[in-house]
Amino acid sequence: MNTGSSLFMLVGATFFLVAFGLPLLLCPMTWARRIGWSLPQEKDLANYLGRSLGGVVMAVIIMAFLAASDPWKYRFVFEMLVLIGIFMVGVHLYGFVKKNQPLIEHLEIVMYSLLSLFAWYFYPQPPG
Repeated sequence: MNTGSSLFMLVGATFFLVAFGLPLLLCPMTWARRIGWSLPQEKDLANYLGRSLGGVVMAVIIMAFLAASDPWKYRFVFEMLVLIGIFMVGVHLYGFVKKNQPLIEHLEIVMYSLLSLFAWYFYPQPPG
């Protein structure tokens, strides 16, 4: 039984839905301002990129909810989350080194590290 795997996906998907998916998809500039970003004068490209990222995040969230229902069948989602976490750590470390992102983005280095670690730890076992 993969109860821990299911719970990890359910809790994680819900958190990312509320904290990132919907805000980026629906109101990326409001989300950016609330976490400390300075908004650019020309907002069209930033809005487009924010909504695009929000769409990708929503697709991952939907797959995570599916993985919560049957972790073994959707085990690739766990592998995908390990990779997403690794790349997002890299993105946020770059911003940390360049000192061009708000403090909360620095804290996301820990969050994405934990995402990868937990996705690996809760990787589902074959049924039986």
